[in-house]
Amino acid sequence: MQRRSFLASLGVSTAAVGGIGATTTETRARSVVSRLVFESTSSLLDADGGELTDDSLITVYAEPTASNEDGDTAGDAVVYGDGTPIPLAAVDGRVGGFGSQLVTDGTNFRAGNEEFLLNVWDDLIGGGTVLYDESHDSYNSLGDFSNLANYASRRGSYTVTATQDLPADLSGADAVMITSPSTAFTSTELSALSSFASNGGVVLLHDTADYQDVDETANLDEVAAALGVGFRFNDDQVTDFDNNDGEFFAPTTTEFNWSFPYFADRPGMGIDPTTSHSVDIVEVIDGDTPVVRFDSGREISVRLVGIDTPEKASNAQFETVAEWEGIESRSYLETWANNATQFGRDELSGKQVTLEFDEAEDGIFDAFGRLLGYIRYDATGDGTRNARYNLRAVEDGYARVYDSNFDFHSEFIDAERTARADGVGLWGQSDPANTTADRNRDADDLYLPTPEAIRTDTGRLDRSRAPVVTESSATQSGGFVSYSSDVPVVGVDESSRVGAVGSPLIDYDYEAAEGYAVDTSTYENFVVLTNLIDYLSNATGRVVMDCAHGQFAGGGSLDPEDTAYYQRFLEGVGVDFESIAELTVSRLSGARALLVGAPPKSFSASELDAIQTFRDNGGAVILFGSSEAGDAGRDNLERLSYALGSDLRFNGGSVTDTTNNLNDDQTVPTTTVFDTSYPLFSAVDGAGGGDTGSIAVQSVNADAAGDEYSNLNDEYVVFENPASAGIDLTGYAVEDAAGNRYEFPSGFTLAGGATVTLRSGTGTDTDTELYWGGGSPVWNNSGDTVLVFDDTGSQVVSYSY
Repeated sequence: MQRRSFLASLGVSTAAVGGIGATTTETRARSVVSRLVFESTSSLLDADGGELTDDSLITVYAEPTASNEDGDTAGDAVVYGDGTPIPLAAVDGRVGGFGSQLVTDGTNFRAGNEEFLLNVWDDLIGGGTVLYDESHDSYNSLGDFSNLANYASRRGSYTVTATQDLPADLSGADAVMITSPSTAFTSTELSALSSFASNGGVVLLHDTADYQDVDETANLDEVAAALGVGFRFNDDQVTDFDNNDGEFFAPTTTEFNWSFPYFADRPGMGIDPTTSHSVDIVEVIDGDTPVVRFDSGREISVRLVGIDTPEKASNAQFETVAEWEGIESRSYLETWANNATQFGRDELSGKQVTLEFDEAEDGIFDAFGRLLGYIRYDATGDGTRNARYNLRAVEDGYARVYDSNFDFHSEFIDAERTARADGVGLWGQSDPANTTADRNRDADDLYLPTPEAIRTDTGRLDRSRAPVVTESSATQSGGFVSYSSDVPVVGVDESSRVGAVGSPLIDYDYEAAEGYAVDTSTYENFVVLTNLIDYLSNATGRVVMDCAHGQFAGGGSLDPEDTAYYQRFLEGVGVDFESIAELTVSRLSGARALLVGAPPKSFSASELDAIQTFRDNGGAVILFGSSEAGDAGRDNLERLSYALGSDLRFNGGSVTDTTNNLNDDQTVPTTTVFDTSYPLFSAVDGAGGGDTGSIAVQSVNADAAGDEYSNLNDEYVVFENPASAGIDLTGYAVEDAAGNRYEFPSGFTLAGGATVTLRSGTGTDTDTELYWGGGSPVWNNSGDTVLVFDDTGSQVVSYSY
């Protein structure tokens, strides 16, 4: 049963700001702390161990939706009755009591905890020295409150220091902070604390929830009794399933007692994500993670957006070597981890820098509580912060691009491509041409993580369009249509160049090297997918994978960071792989296939148009579903399929198999049921390693500035080689739709990752500039097609704009 409103129970007008003593209107609400978070909190009791209801002591109550329970089930908690507000904080004289730690360094500071606590300090202490008790085996130490100490110093007039000897150190202090003491206080210590409080000293007592028989409460109550205050701590846990900070054990509240001056809004330690911040570099942990200090005093680690440096030897368990193209030595990467750390220290240590956030990221914190940001700094000593550290680390070969979506993804990818091609930094030993073609063999069986069935827009998928179906022992549950047997998990639409795969079958979570219990390298998932790409594609070049539509944070969505081992397989058969965040015709040019995991965010009309053009130019589009993909991800895959003119759809529901599966897990079926009329099940051609160069159109500038006839060199096509190896273009030719023809110079080689601009006018050819030599414009401003033919006369590029 929910509790009655605290305001109603006290007869306070609900027209006023929430909480006891509220006599002002909403005007005050805008100048006060928004809410407080009492994570892992106990409640308070009166001096006799009963419910505390004295509003002259209570400063903060839980919301009416909260309840408390005997967390350790030892029968030693007082459970508040329905309708009785649960007190979370109180002040009696110069003693404060709080059911929670409130402001440990793990606090996200998105509420007003630090502002509230400093307001309490200012009212009770007014500045000076605050001792933090470390002499009673508390779970926390002062190091766990470093942000509070810095904040109190910068926003108040406090010095916070640890003590191991309370009686000796109290004489030089103005206040003492005691948090969840595991050992009892001696009579000498209790007497010293009593005298300290009697002489004007402030005592701040912080409890924690009594979860799993944590018995600090009794030790705090001995202190409260010695001080003669009217409150005690309850041996309980307060929970709230309606008002919380993400977990029921982290109740939030706005039930404040306005009789106390503790709730005024003031600058806190929250971080505004809409602006940049000038911060101090405190430490550089490694090449992609510095620690910064804000003006508030808050110190926090920053995981630099868009980059990943190698892991040090101490973190070797977190390194996936396959993520590093053409590099197979873990010890080599560990050396470069140290180099990257030193680079970060050389560039950033001791500097004041600018921290910026990325609008494309989902929030400013990662799953580990680190900020996600960019660092701009003064790299030259001229006083300007023009250098972008994140980009510098990529350009100088200390980092690879991390394949999440961020605003500068394309720029960073281009920088990495150049660094790899030039052998800069750690890429000096990158040699994808010699990557071993592991797992490249005829397909016998596949494993299918969390699959869903494939259907069409009108019903079941015909068996003739399903190269892979489940074993007869599999069961399909839920979904739009039902299959009694031969559940299709791969579907093809040759006319639309679309493939639908109902499973994230290249997800590296299922690799033994990443901790999975079964060696999945004996299955041929990589072979079948690569052959599916080649079956549907009429283009050459790299394989690209979308990372721009929330897949990185989307449950059940396959994203490029999940595919390191497949990327390594592609290296072995001579195919480059890249993530792509900018779905435009120019960025898709030079790819043979676009892979798309279930995208929580929808595609724009211009993105759909670009993908259609890519498909029309011969590219294949492979869509990956999953029984764990959300409705939004599935809907967006199907909108893309529809836009491409395909009838392939994802069924929803799930496919399981209690007989044929991996690791006795029915959600990961295995199958050997293939339609071998499809050319998907033999080893991939080109095995044995070795990347081959290719040519693609990067961009076209058809409309020269001013008079086109007098400015022919401002009309041009930019060609790129997206592969790592160079390509000899002797005998290659370029044509427009009208048949105007240009032949590349004999002996001209386009290096891996390089570009060359073909201008329509005249000039001297170089490695980066070529000239058609015509006397009139070539490319129609209103649209045209760039065709490239190889030395056998075969068309290898068709690019329409």
